[in-house]
Amino acid sequence: MVTLQVEIDTQIEFKRTLTWWQLLAIGLGAIIGAGIFVLSGHAASRYAGPSVIVSFILTGIIALFSALSFSELGAMMPLAGSVYTYTYAALGEYLAWFIGWNSILLYLFGVMTVTVAWSEYVVKFIYIVSDFNATRAIVQAPFGWNETTEAFYVTGQAINLPAIAITIAITVLLIIGVRETAMVNLVLVVIKIIILLIFIFACCKYVNTKNYDPFFPTNLGSFSEYGVTGMLQASTYVFFAYVGFDSVSTVAQEVKSPEKSLPIALIGSTIISLVLYIGTCTVMVGLVPYASLDSNNPLNVAIKATPFGLWLSIIMNLGGIAGLTTVGMMVMLSQTRIFYAMANDGLLPKIFARIHRRWITPWIATLICGIFCAFFSGFCPVDILGETTSIGALVSYIFAHVSVVV
Repeated sequence: MVTLQVEIDTQIEFKRTLTWWQLLAIGLGAIIGAGIFVLSGHAASRYAGPSVIVSFILTGIIALFSALSFSELGAMMPLAGSVYTYTYAALGEYLAWFIGWNSILLYLFGVMTVTVAWSEYVVKFIYIVSDFNATRAIVQAPFGWNETTEAFYVTGQAINLPAIAITIAITVLLIIGVRETAMVNLVLVVIKIIILLIFIFACCKYVNTKNYDPFFPTNLGSFSEYGVTGMLQASTYVFFAYVGFDSVSTVAQEVKSPEKSLPIALIGSTIISLVLYIGTCTVMVGLVPYASLDSNNPLNVAIKATPFGLWLSIIMNLGGIAGLTTVGMMVMLSQTRIFYAMANDGLLPKIFARIHRRWITPWIATLICGIFCAFFSGFCPVDILGETTSIGALVSYIFAHVSVVV
């Protein structure tokens, strides 16, 4: 602990500019995204039926326990690096090196998955408002992954240009400054929360309670197909919806009063997300039969059961775009801080720890992260990589719990 206190006192490159409410917005920005706008429909239609509501409650409680561990550790060690820093202090350099690279790859795959989903939402939004259908040659990677044959195939397309564009924009914003990034994130977080609340309160009176019956559909013979076991399977699937609160602790070295701000942001963002998820899922599965929700845009499917039509669909697409944008920003922000912390400890080249004199950001680490994320988002399939995100997050959370005990 003495060594860590010396580190805290001597590492003065970052400025502590973030307030607790900006930190809370960072947590909400990282959490609320693809989990509710995309995965909720798949979980309901394929695994749980209406009991997907219980799945979100269970995973939310589990995530809350993890947030408590991160709160304890973050208040004790308000340094950049999150679980990497905690593992280094509690378990030593070798395990810290492992968990650091686990986190870097987790965030890389997370950015790729989110930016490709963002690209699909933008293309769909443009089509809804203008009837313009963008050619697939510039919105799809040249390679794909076939889950049936478990092999790569050539799509015949050229590049996912929107995914590259949003990655470059995020990279530039992160280099300019964490305070500016936090303000943009705050605006987008407010927008997506308002849009989810509009969906809940505008559509709740059109809920058909018959769609909740049976709440636990009859199991079809396998563990994952409905029933109580299907609900548990859906819980593992939607855990991704809560991944991201740990982003709060990666910027601990840039926070005012971290001993108070970190617990408020970590626990608060998890609880707010849980409440929004419960409300959104309850309305969604109540509007239409759960079998019809097997879509990458389940909220728009549910809206078809209401008289609101086009205007609410446009609003929900904007919510999806805002949500995915904030997730991409916060995940890449976290990745750059892991790079910085590892370089500062000598586990990566020192160049990754270099801070820009004017913008006070690890600009070289951010630039390199942006280049890698842009390349893979534009040219590589992310289907197979997206599935690894929850696994990587689970490993990180286990190490955080162990670090608290040690």
